[in-house]
Amino acid sequence: MEFKELLAAFAAKYGIDGLADADGAAELDVDGVRVELLDDPQSRCALACAEIGLPPPDADGAFGGLMLQANFLLRGTEGATLCQNPETGAYALVRPFPLALADVESLGAGLESLVNQTENWRRVLAGLRTAEEVRSAAPAAADESRDAVPDGFVHV
Repeated sequence: MEFKELLAAFAAKYGIDGLADADGAAELDVDGVRVELLDDPQSRCALACAEIGLPPPDADGAFGGLMLQANFLLRGTEGATLCQNPETGAYALVRPFPLALADVESLGAGLESLVNQTENWRRVLAGLRTAEEVRSAAPAAADESRDAVPDGFVHV
C-alpha cells in the first residue's frame, strides 16, 4: 500500500476530513496529542511522530539514559523510538509503519499505542526535577508507564 492510499483508507474509516489529500505529510490531533504522519520513501514507511516535550533544565542529560533504557528492544515504548529533535531540542516518539505491511487496523492500533506512550512519557518527563531523581526513577518510570496504557481506540 502507498502512503496516500493508507491515509485515504484511514480517513474514510474514521471520517477525518482532509487527511486523504495529504501529500507526503499529514497532521492529526488525537485526544490532544499532535501526531505528524510522514511518508519516508527511502525506508518505504509511514512515520508517526509525537512530541513529548522539552527536557527540564536541571535534568543534566539524565533523561537521555532513561530513553536509551526504554528503547532497548523497544520494551518501554511499545514499538516506538524515543528521540530528541535536533532542531528544537524537544523529546519525541517516532513509530514506523512499513507500507508493505500496513493497513487501516494496524495504523489505528499503532497510533493508539503511540498516543498512549506519548501521554505516559509526558508524565514521566513532567515529574522529573533533578538528575538524581531521573537516575533513581528510571526503571520504575518506564515500567509504570507501560502499565498505565488505557484500553480502546482514541478518537481523532
